[in-house]
Amino acid sequence: MVSSDYYIADNSNIEEKKLEAARNHYMNGDYKAALNLYLSLINTNISYKLYHRIGKCYYKMNDIKNAEEYFKRSVELEKGDNPSYIYLGNICYKREDLKKAIYYWACVFAYRPDDETVCLNLATSYFSCGMKFQSIFYYEKYLKYASNKGSKYSAVKKSLNEYTKIGNDFLQKAKLSIARKDYKTAIEFLTFAYKNLPTSYEINLLLGTSYLAENDNMHALIYLKQAYCINNKSLETLQMLTSVLINLGDFTAAYCVLRRILPLVINDQQEYLNTMKVVKELNSTFDEQSYIGHKEWGDNYLKENNFHFALFEYINCTLLNESVKEELSDKIEKLKLFINPEPYIIKINLDKGENSYKKGDFVSANKYFSKVMQFSDVESQEYKLAKIRVGNV
Repeated sequence: MVSSDYYIADNSNIEEKKLEAARNHYMNGDYKAALNLYLSLINTNISYKLYHRIGKCYYKMNDIKNAEEYFKRSVELEKGDNPSYIYLGNICYKREDLKKAIYYWACVFAYRPDDETVCLNLATSYFSCGMKFQSIFYYEKYLKYASNKGSKYSAVKKSLNEYTKIGNDFLQKAKLSIARKDYKTAIEFLTFAYKNLPTSYEINLLLGTSYLAENDNMHALIYLKQAYCINNKSLETLQMLTSVLINLGDFTAAYCVLRRILPLVINDQQEYLNTMKVVKELNSTFDEQSYIGHKEWGDNYLKENNFHFALFEYINCTLLNESVKEELSDKIEKLKLFINPEPYIIKINLDKGENSYKKGDFVSANKYFSKVMQFSDVESQEYKLAKIRVGNV
């Protein structure tokens, strides 16, 4: 009887040696040698990391076409926390395609909001696009997380401090005008305040209410929506936003805002019943296809990298037609990370920290809990828990 044994050769040791040699070549500046070694591994070791390394070699050799190709292959395999997005953003920026550059860098920010270079890239690119709200939003993120407090940090902080002072000065003047019910003058002061401090909830809210007092519903809508994007738990903002939308005849959007109000008035029976009554009345004015207009708005906002308004419209779609939740869920989750990735990062690191802590791996636990403390508010329960765990270690 003849028996045959078949063996699959274990090449892992060879591959690891090639990877190590390629890394050494890259660190020594011999990008061509590194590239050849990385390319030799493609048939046996396909991974987003390998494609990323190949892309970096091409990038260093100024072969941008091939670099872009491999960076894109990398993000096809891993659409989450992938450093290839940084380089894709850089490539688009060099081509003066700011919209694509912003999108790619936002993909990095979603998982690394403490990457100060990415925050600065986003802030300056938005500024170049004339999108002051978004620009200041990312400058503030840069100041929050920057570890290098050098000349660049000092210059940005000085500028933002000046903007804040000027914005607050005009805000106080506007408040005096509002007290006199002189809304035209208030709008003039608030417009100057907004130019300097566009991420201020109070300035956006007062601009919205002042325009509403002047029966300028279109301008009121812009600033009230922005106020909502800054503080989505304000009942006052949502109620005024409802009034503006009804005045404009946008009943589907008004319905969506009222749906957002319901959880905020759940403990006020009369208010809840009154709101629910209007919700039911408006619900009868549209059908299952009424969400399409909001989806088009969301798509347009997304193309312009106005992530806050895009998210607002996509959530409107799900409120108007629950069947589109699955279709839009990825976009909605991605936009939430583009705007506010901290809650996701806190949760992930808190879970990992607890698991490591229970296993007695205190080095890893300390690392995860330190991340939680970095991204959470000092008054939050997450921060306090992480601080206790770090202290115990």
